[in-house]
Amino acid sequence: MERIEYEIKHAIKHMMETNYPRKRLWDMDPKVKDLIRGIRAGDDSVVIGRNVINMEGPYPLKLGSKTALIHTSCDVVAMGARPLYALDAIQAQNEEEIKMAIEGLRRQSLGLNIPIVGGNTQTEESLKSCISVVVFGELIGDKVITDGGAQVGDVVLMLGHPVEGDIGERIQRAKNKYDTFLSIVEEGIEINACKDASRGGWLCNILEMIVKARVGVEITAIPYPRSTRYLGTYIVSTREENLRDILEICVEKRCPVIPFGRIIEEKVFKVGNKKYISEDVLRDIIARFPYKK
Repeated sequence: MERIEYEIKHAIKHMMETNYPRKRLWDMDPKVKDLIRGIRAGDDSVVIGRNVINMEGPYPLKLGSKTALIHTSCDVVAMGARPLYALDAIQAQNEEEIKMAIEGLRRQSLGLNIPIVGGNTQTEESLKSCISVVVFGELIGDKVITDGGAQVGDVVLMLGHPVEGDIGERIQRAKNKYDTFLSIVEEGIEINACKDASRGGWLCNILEMIVKARVGVEITAIPYPRSTRYLGTYIVSTREENLRDILEICVEKRCPVIPFGRIIEEKVFKVGNKKYISEDVLRDIIARFPYKK
């Protein structure tokens, strides 16, 4: 119990890291024509018309060469969009590091079919080696899937393999998750909310989902014991009647799916019989979290 309480404190601290930037940039959204999801939404990606755009990083160069494009495109897919192309920015110490980064990005690009069409590369010796990626996508349907749309009565699912291992394994696991999730969307199965269990793990990201939706959650299973570890899986909130159709697609795609919670009206974070976040505390977090539905 002490472990999960520690991880909850860590998750709340991580979730609040974006508060200052979002408050300071709050007035930017009205300046953009056709903006649907911007700084006020604080969602996984920005949505302008049918265009879905996400930027991630900077990653340490070695890690980014294995996962930067995978991780950045993951958030585009989570909103119901197909990634189309990407840009990168690389800071390296020398030519060997540039080669490592480019070869890793190329493998990710070819494996995910997301062409890299430009960017910037530099070798400033005073800077640490790192990499960032921007991915541009397009909605495949009429609905934007947000991370704050969970509804009371929804079941919460973990979808996909943890994205880990060597670069080839990461690409295969990410592609399997993308194909499965986009098939669910294309079939017209209603997804109320989706979020990538990335930095902060499934615990931090389910907390952000319920804070934005102003609901509570009852965790009914533990999908992975270390709840704050990076997984790269999707947390999906949907009506219970959709489970059979989702399961049918997951079986066809050979993609793992695990129900592990339920959205409840009482604003608490509950695991089994214990409320780890009370209603008073969760209401306070909601009040301090800058977000507009």
